[in-house]
Amino acid sequence: MKKIGIIDCNNFYVSCERVFNPESIGWPTVVLSNNDGCVIARSNEAKTLGVKMGAPYFKVKEFMKEYNFFVYSSNYNLYGDMSDRVMSVIKEYANNVEVYSIDESFVDFSDLPDNNFEEKLHEIKTEVKRRTGIPVSIGVGPNKTLAKLTSSFAKKQSGYNGVCSYWSLENFNVMSYSMKIDNVWGIGRMWKKKLNKLGIKSVGDFTSLPNQTVRSLLNVNGLKTKMELEGVYCHEVKRRTKIKKHLASTRSFGSDVDDLNQIGEAMFNYIENGVRKLIHNKINTKNCTIFVAGNKHKGQGHYNSKHITLQEPTQDVNDIWTQVYPHLQSLFNKNKTYKKCGIVFHELTPESQKQLCLFTEPLEFIEKPINQNKKWEMRQEFITKRYTTSWDDLPIVK
Repeated sequence: MKKIGIIDCNNFYVSCERVFNPESIGWPTVVLSNNDGCVIARSNEAKTLGVKMGAPYFKVKEFMKEYNFFVYSSNYNLYGDMSDRVMSVIKEYANNVEVYSIDESFVDFSDLPDNNFEEKLHEIKTEVKRRTGIPVSIGVGPNKTLAKLTSSFAKKQSGYNGVCSYWSLENFNVMSYSMKIDNVWGIGRMWKKKLNKLGIKSVGDFTSLPNQTVRSLLNVNGLKTKMELEGVYCHEVKRRTKIKKHLASTRSFGSDVDDLNQIGEAMFNYIENGVRKLIHNKINTKNCTIFVAGNKHKGQGHYNSKHITLQEPTQDVNDIWTQVYPHLQSLFNKNKTYKKCGIVFHELTPESQKQLCLFTEPLEFIEKPINQNKKWEMRQEFITKRYTTSWDDLPIVK
């Protein structure tokens, strides 16, 4: 039988901040979205106090002051690097690891012997915490769906001490009637609505449906979900993820901008961020779309975009910028203000398959704009340092 696990970082963004800011441990803590807009991560203490995911910061600001919250602006450089460190530890324990998201990975533990299986899982959990500072929960089952389901027990019920195995659950079939259907991996809002209309509200209700009914209602993927809840192995752990069709790099500005140099500097910065993703995924881009947009919350809904075919597949920042900038100039209107711009890369191909063109003309590099007052930069009132990715921000031990 397959033994599939999911290793999930607990309150990941908050945990990353607490590694380098331990004074926030035990206190209600939140991380805010771009431009310090909404709550996107909460500690258990913040959840207990009733702070909702997605709550606008300006609405809960006074409440947080009253209860001595620690508040952090999102620091994606830190979170991305800490994620890589967690995944590298996990990969020492298994050959087949699928990085599912920044804070989750599916792992095929089928090679681990049964006699000390759960002991080994606790060892992995302890080792990740010791070497990265990030607490994790581990759920294991005969497939991905049951692994995800047991992971929620590992995370929410202290008796499991962060590790829960499907095979350690007593009488799962009876328990399944107390598990909400929307707790199942793969069942989203639309499927939940359809099932609720038929009176299907629990996992037990769902698995009691005939296969034909599930397939006609939720297509073949819904049927696979039902089969996995019954213990069948349908979704394999994929060591290599599929190449994405598109890759975007975009942000809202910290304030409205009416200057081409400001927008140009922002665009160059977003191209750099996007290229880092291209390099990390070992892919090139042949086409891209750039756009500029106004502040729709102020009634400025203007939006302009341009699709650009690059001379050849590339992941070179300067090549992309030099070909993009003339089109950015044509999109800019000096009589309008802008709140956002960005770039989306298309036609992504493995860097090993790069096909050169004999007839390309050499590009005359265009310097990027540099502004002393960077109006386009995001509001990040509570940003912490890039502790693990910048020499200047290395923590100092006294």
